[in-house]
Amino acid sequence: MKNIMLMVMLFGSSAMAQTIEYGNNPGAGNYLKMKDSTRIYYEVYGSGKPLVLLHGGLYGDISEYGKLIPALAKQFMVIAIGTRGHAKSEIGHKPYTYHLMAEDAYAIIRHVTRDSILLLGFSDGAVQAMDLVIHYPGLVKKMVFAGGNISAASYRPGEMEELKKLSGSSLEKDDPGFVNDRKKLMPEPQRWGEFVELLKQAWVNQVAFTDEEMKHITCPVMVTAGDRDQYNSIESFVRVYKLLPHAQLAIIPNADHIIFYRQPALMEKLVLDFLR
Repeated sequence: MKNIMLMVMLFGSSAMAQTIEYGNNPGAGNYLKMKDSTRIYYEVYGSGKPLVLLHGGLYGDISEYGKLIPALAKQFMVIAIGTRGHAKSEIGHKPYTYHLMAEDAYAIIRHVTRDSILLLGFSDGAVQAMDLVIHYPGLVKKMVFAGGNISAASYRPGEMEELKKLSGSSLEKDDPGFVNDRKKLMPEPQRWGEFVELLKQAWVNQVAFTDEEMKHITCPVMVTAGDRDQYNSIESFVRVYKLLPHAQLAIIPNADHIIFYRQPALMEKLVLDFLR
């Protein structure tokens, strides 16, 4: 789920356009230590009903939502969480799974609020969001499931093989600017290569959510994705939509995987209308 060159370019231009450096904002940022002593970074903006943001994997970080957070923070208490190993969150030493990442998010959610939440997850963050909804019934009142999947089997042919080929050194060779900028944020930049290998474990060993688990999700869910998503087919998103008892489906025109960059105004309207 990682559109390498495009996401690097877009993250860079987005960061320059922001007066607030989302994902690296001392005024809003905090750390919480997990049970394994790994410190996970998060930022809080606004007030109101808690809305949790979970970003995409590898190239993703809190800044993905840089254009959306200002609009959301006018109506909600936005809790933007950095997945372990990404940017300012520590890598830790546990094998990576989506469930582990979801448990990190749950710990932060319960540290910040005892209320139920609204939830928006993109790409890897959408997988974590689905894990939270399944394992903590009643926690989530509404969820946006953006560009995610419920099984590694839903990848388009050949995409998983391409992801397996990635390494810390190959990324450093192909995208030195991104890696250099990311290392400036990382608490342990010398572990960059190790982080990439840990993250690949989560991709390759993704545990599928079962049909029964999906059918028992009671909260409303908006399933959304680009009409030309390069990692998962439209049919895979339609299948998720059909499995969920209370779902909406929004296929975004003229957009690939990174829908929040391709159609920012449309995504802002869809997300706000659904969450309200």
